[in-house]
Amino acid sequence: MNIGVIFCSCAGQIGENLFFDELKTLILREADWIEQFELACSEENRREIINLLKNRKPAGLIILTCSPHNKGNFFQELVREADINPYMVNIVNIREHVVWVTKDKKSATLKAYALFKGALERLKKQKPLFDMEIPISTDILIIGGGLAGINAALILSRAGKRVYLVEKESSLGGKVVRYEKLFPDLSCAPCVVHPMVEEVLNSSIDLRLNSEIKELKGYFGNIYATVFTRPMYVDPKKCIGCSACEDVCPVGAIKVEPMRLPAIAKIQTDRCLYFKGESCDLCIKECPVNGAINFYESEREEDIQIGAVLLSTGFKLMDCKGIPQLGYGKYRDIYNSLEFEELLNIEGPSKGEILTEKGEIPETIGIIHCVGSLDERYNSYCSKICCQYAFKFNRILRQNLPETKIIHFVKEIVLPGKKAHELYSKAKKDPMVKIVRYEDIVDLEVEKEDSLSVKHKNESHSLDIVVLCPAVISETIPFKEISGVFLTGSIKEAMSVEETITDAMSIAGKILSELHGGLITKLPTIAKIDYNKCTGCGICVLQCPYRAIDIEMKKIKLTENLCEGCGICVASCPAKAIELEGFTFEQIISEIEGILCVIRRF
Repeated sequence: MNIGVIFCSCAGQIGENLFFDELKTLILREADWIEQFELACSEENRREIINLLKNRKPAGLIILTCSPHNKGNFFQELVREADINPYMVNIVNIREHVVWVTKDKKSATLKAYALFKGALERLKKQKPLFDMEIPISTDILIIGGGLAGINAALILSRAGKRVYLVEKESSLGGKVVRYEKLFPDLSCAPCVVHPMVEEVLNSSIDLRLNSEIKELKGYFGNIYATVFTRPMYVDPKKCIGCSACEDVCPVGAIKVEPMRLPAIAKIQTDRCLYFKGESCDLCIKECPVNGAINFYESEREEDIQIGAVLLSTGFKLMDCKGIPQLGYGKYRDIYNSLEFEELLNIEGPSKGEILTEKGEIPETIGIIHCVGSLDERYNSYCSKICCQYAFKFNRILRQNLPETKIIHFVKEIVLPGKKAHELYSKAKKDPMVKIVRYEDIVDLEVEKEDSLSVKHKNESHSLDIVVLCPAVISETIPFKEISGVFLTGSIKEAMSVEETITDAMSIAGKILSELHGGLITKLPTIAKIDYNKCTGCGICVLQCPYRAIDIEMKKIKLTENLCEGCGICVASCPAKAIELEGFTFEQIISEIEGILCVIRRF
């Protein structure tokens, strides 16, 4: 077996800290040749090494250099270009593992030789391996039609991918469609979201509203999803939201919701005369778009094949009833932040008018920050966006209600960025604004007699409206972990609108870079099962984090395309029936014996 050795001096970091000539003499007793390079990763030496390997054509190669975590990929590409099988190459780290931690040059020389000997004995047991090419689907499924989902869908669709966009609600845009203005600069929220939704509706994106994913299985490149769709009876791509149907409905069972996107008619089947068995079709006759309303829609379930899944199901707010002393759900005029966003919205239930339960303009409004955030009893983390939207509320209220006093009850103030801090600065300078710092949410208690009041220690603050800023909680991932599922947006953590769009763009780019050409290349260093030894105990099935191992007909089955070569199954198998290609028992034992052989000799 023709085995060559390349020694990189690493610009003197290695070569000057051991006796190279002595090491070379030891190595040449067992290897066919050794070549020294001052800096093997330089472009000049890279070309020289490639030519050297092409001429000598070693069956195996050992590279004595720095950490493979540093230059491993470089040397892998180098040997491929020289037509050497990369799985017949062992990289030995003698910089970090030897010379950097060994002061004595003689000891460093022997340690380097010991590691070489281990790599050599291992190399003798190795065999050439070859990357696997697997046919894949390049279609993409996006679950969640909020800001992250529709942005990613548009990017992927523009790139020529077939995109399925599945949303459990009958509208797109997520929670942001309930906002009128966005922090930090109070920009128009509908101006951001409406064009995106319009583009989705007029694109080739395969939209599934009122739909859910029932099952997801497979692996990156070949994933199978079962989509369940409930009937809407209104086609979102045809309805123009003109309200003609709403005007003629005798029982008010159909209504266009302006705060939902697309702003289409929604049928309340529990009120509709047709669904009660009566022969009423006035809305269909009045509709100017043929086929926009269809009473004959039914539930349907379909299976689709995709290459990747993008999960963008967003966030939810902590239920403020979990902190009962704050009065949420007990007293009116107490809102969580999302409910207050709707009140401020001109398209909302009050048309943007802020009034108390008694129909009066509030004289004082209290905003309580960090409700359930930065608290070990609820959520220990900071929800990041709350301070910004709380001081956004401050700006909007000051514009709409210039005489209203505002009290902020704050635990901590988190304002990343220059513009976010401007919101806080303007509030702090406002003589009609008071900022009260509290240490623990239990120090606050909301009561109501003639009006609301917040008690804090020995003080009582009279209020007309209280706004709670609850912890932002990422939606739970509804599927078991499988390869090919990517997360984007606030399902990962609380994000601003700008951060959400940026994250969606980056994840879409990652998918495009990995899912193209109809093939993916997979490393061959995966598990192999010896069925002559396998007892079918199923321990490996339970241990595999990638669901690559299953039991079929009482026999263990490995799906190679799913295996990521982590080795957990190897360690857990009591019958030693599983090995990793490239990391077999024989190879590892040979490496250990090679090192021990040198230690015993010297």
